[in-house]
Amino acid sequence: MSDRKGALTDKQLSNNDEQIIPNIPNFCFPKPAERSTKFSQAVSTIEPEKLNEYRSASAFMQAIAEEAMMWKQQLPENFKPAILAIINGGTQISVTGLAQVSFHGIRIEGTLNGAPCSLLVHQSTVQILCFGQEIVEQEERRPIGFIWPENEVEV
Repeated sequence: MSDRKGALTDKQLSNNDEQIIPNIPNFCFPKPAERSTKFSQAVSTIEPEKLNEYRSASAFMQAIAEEAMMWKQQLPENFKPAILAIINGGTQISVTGLAQVSFHGIRIEGTLNGAPCSLLVHQSTVQILCFGQEIVEQEERRPIGFIWPENEVEV
């Protein structure tokens, strides 16, 4: 099915893209003007002493949480935001929680091939995909949690 456990090949993604990421009727991406200036500042506008903080996993986590919240506002009622973490080598984790564990470190909690998992990664080794997932009637609500210093957000 895949080259690595948990990873889908490009061929599988192209053959199954409608199963993985469904078509969302009337969906519009959030406009740049709708994004919070707190999290979406251009690096060039940040004061030099704050630039180091901007590079932290905390800023990364805030940006991901903001993106998921904005997707939630744009999605139809029968859809919810979902996040897929793609790790070096193509391993894919369906995310249920993200937490900052060090300046550049992130704990990813979720499922890998249907089994619960927790993975500690450097923020530069993970790619995050936000997409709309159709809500199945029998499915219980499983919010995505984001944790960074002095903040905890569920989407």
